[in-house]
Amino acid sequence: MTRKFAYFTDAHLGQRLVMGGAMDSDKMRYASEPDEHRDHLRRILDDIAARNISDVVFGGDIGARGAVPDFFEILGSYDFSSRMVLGNHDDHDAVSPFLSAQTHAVQGKACFSEGDPALKWLFLDSSANQVDEDQLGWLAQELQDTRQLLLFLHHPILPIDTPVEHAGASLREREALKTLLIGSQCDISVFCGHYHMADERREANIRQFCTPAVSYQIVKQADRLQIDRASCGYRIVELAGSVIETEIVDITLP
Repeated sequence: MTRKFAYFTDAHLGQRLVMGGAMDSDKMRYASEPDEHRDHLRRILDDIAARNISDVVFGGDIGARGAVPDFFEILGSYDFSSRMVLGNHDDHDAVSPFLSAQTHAVQGKACFSEGDPALKWLFLDSSANQVDEDQLGWLAQELQDTRQLLLFLHHPILPIDTPVEHAGASLREREALKTLLIGSQCDISVFCGHYHMADERREANIRQFCTPAVSYQIVKQADRLQIDRASCGYRIVELAGSVIETEIVDITLP
C-alpha cells in the first residue's frame, strides 16, 4: 500500500527578516509585518491540494504570536489531515489551544506518536532549541520494538556544513538524541526544517531530510549567511511498504 504526504515548514507568518539575516542569539532577527509570507503559504497549500495530497505535516515556525490563529484558519480552509511540530519561533502557550490533548505525551511539550512497531510516526517538540530529558525518556520507550520510524522535529539532528549552523542555530545537546537513535535497532527517517534549505544525508541507521522553507531560503554553500527570496518550497514523501521516496517542490515567486 502506498501512502503520500506533504511536509512544509518555516512559514514565518508576520515576520520580516531584518539586517540581511543577522542572528539574535540562536534565532534569526525579524520585524513585525502582519502580511509577510501569507501568500507563500497559500501558494504552497494550493500546490499540495492541486496534487490531490490530503495528508500534510508542518515542521514548525508558524511565525509571529499574533499570526497563529491566521495560520490555523488558512490551513483549515483546505481539506487536509494535518499534524505539526513546534519550532524555535513558536510559543507553546499560543499554539496549544489549537492542538488536541493527544499531542502532549510529555507534559508541556507538543510531542506524540501514532502507528505501530512496523511503521511509527513520532513528533518531537524542539521549540526550546533542544529535546529535553523528559522527551528523551519517552522517545526511548517509543523506540522499543519499533522497526521503522518516521521522526518529525523542527531542527536537524545530523550536522549540516552550512553558515546558518556555524552561526549557532543548531539543536542544543543533539548528540544525546543522536546517540539514542543510533543505539536503537530501528530504521529512522528524520524530517526537519529550520535551516531553510534542501539537504539529505545519512549516518548509521538515520536518514535525514531537511526541507526548504515556505518563507525564504538560506544558501547552503556559501562563505557567509546569504538569503534567497526567489522561491518557496516543500517536500512530497511517498511511502511504499518500507521504501521511502521524496521529491522537493520549488515554487518560483514573482
